Amino acid sequence: MKSNEVKKKIFNNIKEFFLQDGFVYKKTLNEFTHQIDDYSYIYNIHQVSWGNRFSLHVNLGLSQKQIEDIIEKILGKRQDRLTFWRDIGDIAASPDGREVVNGNLSLWIYDDADVDTSINQLKKYYSDIAKQYFLKYNSLESIDDVINNPPFSYCPAHVGGSFDDRCMKGLVVASLVCNSNYQKLVEIYNEEIKETKKNKSINDYYKVVQYLEKHNLK
Repeated sequence: MKSNEVKKKIFNNIKEFFLQDGFVYKKTLNEFTHQIDDYSYIYNIHQVSWGNRFSLHVNLGLSQKQIEDIIEKILGKRQDRLTFWRDIGDIAASPDGREVVNGNLSLWIYDDADVDTSINQLKKYYSDIAKQYFLKYNSLESIDDVINNPPFSYCPAHVGGSFDDRCMKGLVVASLVCNSNYQKLVEIYNEEIKETKKNKSINDYYKVVQYLEKHNLK
């Protein structure tokens, strides 16, 4: 089997399943996306070739327009506009969304039968995990809840991405929802961002802090 043949067969057998829920397919990224107002939800299938076999790794993403627009206004255009991005196995392994637990839901393909099995599993991953995940994070309040609560020493399991982004976007969404603990969060992130040991990240973070001090986002 060739990589393109595997990808094409999978797409042809799952496209209607996703289209019925309003998703559209982006071929270059091999992912399905669905936009609802200011929220874009992503079901990404990363296919890796290993000689004569393949592995499939599903990532779930979320882009929240208000948060990403504010970050870009402060820091300029960025490489991506992903608010959340995480492997589906890690998401499933952390029901509360906070504790990082490594979960492996990768799929392996050795022959045609494995392709058929993977097609069924990709649908099941969406129905059992992704759909609930997307429904859970459909408001600024739900995003604020998972980002701006302990533990503060790493990115929560359902958020993923870089810790630098957690600090910056945490303050942006806290400001948008008028989080009563905003000043306390600034104090916490002021200390945590130093642990990145990256000058650019620290400088970008303080640009966000200063902007939010001067602008009322509500």
